[in-house]
Amino acid sequence: MFVGRRPARYLVVALALLLFSSSWFYDGYLLWRDGAYTGRWLGNLVLSPFIYMAAGLLWNLEAKPRVGFHDDSGFQLSFVREDWPSPPVDTRFGPILFVSIPLILIAAFVLVAFVNWQGLL
Repeated sequence: MFVGRRPARYLVVALALLLFSSSWFYDGYLLWRDGAYTGRWLGNLVLSPFIYMAAGLLWNLEAKPRVGFHDDSGFQLSFVREDWPSPPVDTRFGPILFVSIPLILIAAFVLVAFVNWQGLL
């Protein structure tokens, strides 16, 4: 499905941007805010990309367009459409409801299991 769509160098750029937006930018903010580099950098570097990937996939979920009278209640990722980034034709939420739950649970698990809430409050 994804093979041959873009050169491999695009993956390198995408991974660098993922790490920059999910970890390095936040670490820079904490350095600016606190005046010292955070000791949480490694945990943030490892865990934040999972949350970002889950959120990105969740954001790109859409219902498959209906074809005539056939109601295909499936889902697809919008970035695999040929006309992406144009808005989806079918904006129903029902077909993506159950598929979105695991992506939401990934983010919730990381936040509940790995964030030291006592140190933040």
